[in-house]
Amino acid sequence: MSALVQCIHYNGQKSQQLRNVPFIYPSIVWVQTGVKKLQWQNDWITIDPKNWLLTAGHSQQTFINQPSQTVFSSLQLCFFTKPTTELINRSRHHASHHIAPDYRFDHAGEYLFMNLVNMPKSLPRNVQECMVTALFEYLANIGRLHQLFGSQDLSWRDKLVALFRQQPSEHHSIESTCQHFGLSKSTLIRRLREESTQFRDVLAELRMGYALTLLQQQHYTQLDLAQLCGYQSETRFAQRFKKQFGLSLKEYQRTLG
Repeated sequence: MSALVQCIHYNGQKSQQLRNVPFIYPSIVWVQTGVKKLQWQNDWITIDPKNWLLTAGHSQQTFINQPSQTVFSSLQLCFFTKPTTELINRSRHHASHHIAPDYRFDHAGEYLFMNLVNMPKSLPRNVQECMVTALFEYLANIGRLHQLFGSQDLSWRDKLVALFRQQPSEHHSIESTCQHFGLSKSTLIRRLREESTQFRDVLAELRMGYALTLLQQQHYTQLDLAQLCGYQSETRFAQRFKKQFGLSLKEYQRTLG
């Protein structure tokens, strides 16, 4: 049974300065130990264990993860389902004019967040939906839900990501993807252009995000990691990693301890 959310643990033992980190899915990040220095407009925001970072899907963030007592750790709660239009509109109605991406949550928010972190994947889908909706209701009431979800409709980027994330290591060509959706190549290119993106960018961002997730689980050689992320050339993978994040794969691995 497919889960409606995913919780990813991120850790580090040295400062991690990362740029253009892709948030593929709407996410709430809760720093457990240390702080996250987030670049926001022309300033920096400190995300500590008392604040959530709320970020929309298909966005990129630049930040520095700073350990406390040699450890940085955070939880990222990713959502694979969307709220109703009514909830999104309610959130906009309750929102203040200027909303920064950080939110100082209360005990109710902590309770709802941890319920989803600990939610068994074996739960029936309708039960999962009730638990996810409870957090969506909470976020709508405080005017924050629309920070995660701009609309209820699935974009073509969403549809591509849903396809790619099933098997990131597979060779996903634009031709095979068009065949899957029953579209012509020109139609898919046009629809993605209307969303200000391209096929290769969506695929590369998903693979780079997947690479960071894998690196949190165990140590991989550059070749193994490249192949798991769908790259036949480890050199091309390494170049893309450095271009995406601003540091090499080995530099990032050294921050993990």
